Order: sequence, then C-alpha cells, then structure tokens
Amino acid sequence: MDGIVVLARVISTARLHGVGIGSSIGEVDQAVKADFIEVADEGHRTLRRDYGFVELYFSGGPGEWSMTSGMIELHRLAADDQGMAAEWRRDTGVEFPEYCSWSELREELSRTPDAPDIDLRPQGGYLEYRVPETKVSVLVVDSEEERDDCPGHGDVWSLSLG
Repeated sequence: MDGIVVLARVISTARLHGVGIGSSIGEVDQAVKADFIEVADEGHRTLRRDYGFVELYFSGGPGEWSMTSGMIELHRLAADDQGMAAEWRRDTGVEFPEYCSWSELREELSRTPDAPDIDLRPQGGYLEYRVPETKVSVLVVDSEEERDDCPGHGDVWSLSLG
C-alpha cells in the first residue's frame, strides 16, 4: 500500500493501522507488527514506543497502557541510511516515500470521502495544517531550502496525533 494513502487516512481518521488515541497497548500490538524500542518511565506512568520514523506514546502503567498521542516523523526518511522505510514496508506492507510533498498529500486527501476541514497556522519556518475534528496536525516546511538530506520547501515534516 502507498504511504501517502495511509497518511491521508491518518489525517481524516486520526488512526494508524486502525489504532489511535485511547487504544490499548494490546490493540497496538495486534495492529502494528513492526520492531520497536520501548522506553518506560514508570514514575511518570508514561511509555514511548519508537518504531523508527513512527513513535507512539502511552500513559497508565503495566497492564493498563493507553495510547495518548503519536507522531509520524517523515523527515527521518530523507537520507534514510538505517532502512526504516524498508523495515516498515516489510512489517506492515506500507511503502513510504523518501519525501512527501504537501501538495501530493493534499491531493490524496481531497479524494478521501468526507475530507475534513483543515486550519492553517504558521509555526516559525513551518506551516501547521490542523484538522480540528481529528486533532491531527501536519507540519510542512515553509523555508526556501531545497530537498537534500532533509525535506525542502513544501514537503511534509511530520504528522502528529493528539
């Protein structure tokens, strides 16, 4: 499956592979079959799972972890020398491009049934496209820099859930 299609779904539903804010860690384990590094801070009752360019955050405690937010850090795929995109494709069947332009993603989103309204907020070097309904934000590079080892002008930097 194409990563841009998946991103459009995340924007319109606030769900990645069927999980989102409020999903239990068991539901995430069932939906996201990918390797991760887990960091728990039991004193603050938080847990972070780092899947490479995808990070999911939880609160609660052992046996009751609940997803509180997430981030798809597309900027990590530019100059991806660690094979994160290849691992994600192997584990989930989704192929993400090295770069994703906002115009490509916006076009895909326009084909989504009941495409959500999007608010625009400048964020110092980035444009934040926020969907109030789903509480998903898309950060887009607003500098004049061209693509290189980082996304350039008009490219998506990240998507945030929550």
